Amino acid sequence: MKKVVILCDERNRNILSETISIMKEIWRDMGYETIELFVSEEESPDKYMNELVRLKEDFLVTFAMAGFAWRGLMEQVRFNTLMTMQIHILVGDLSHYDFFLQKEYGIHSFFFTDNEKIVKNWKERYLLVPFLKGIPTLYVSEHLTEEEKRLNRGNLRGVVQTVMTFIEKPSVL
Repeated sequence: MKKVVILCDERNRNILSETISIMKEIWRDMGYETIELFVSEEESPDKYMNELVRLKEDFLVTFAMAGFAWRGLMEQVRFNTLMTMQIHILVGDLSHYDFFLQKEYGIHSFFFTDNEKIVKNWKERYLLVPFLKGIPTLYVSEHLTEEEKRLNRGNLRGVVQTVMTFIEKPSVL
């Protein structure tokens, strides 16, 4: 069975759990097995990278740049060593986004953000990000309203569809 791993920082578990559930539902509807992996800064990144390699997932989805602090020996982004397609969803305006977006990423990395400032400055400020697209606001809260869930479902479905369309018919980035 095809697999998707959804990666989230443990500190964001409560406010992102409903949004992650929506993302899991979207992938399951497409026939994918979904696995949630909540990561902690206190744990060795090797533990998580080894798990990602073991799972042999088809897609990796991250929220709020979870795991981006993991670096290799030459300070390269460790996600670049994975052969899996990657969808990175930046929610809101977190201070660490600017630092991480200035790193080099493989062409299998798709970034989506609801932060207009990042989208506006992408081509000038984040030259090493291969694909970045703006999306409507994603709502994050421990308890989303039915309307917020509906809007998130549509926005996240759009993210997945954008990546699938690109994979089926690649275009110039």
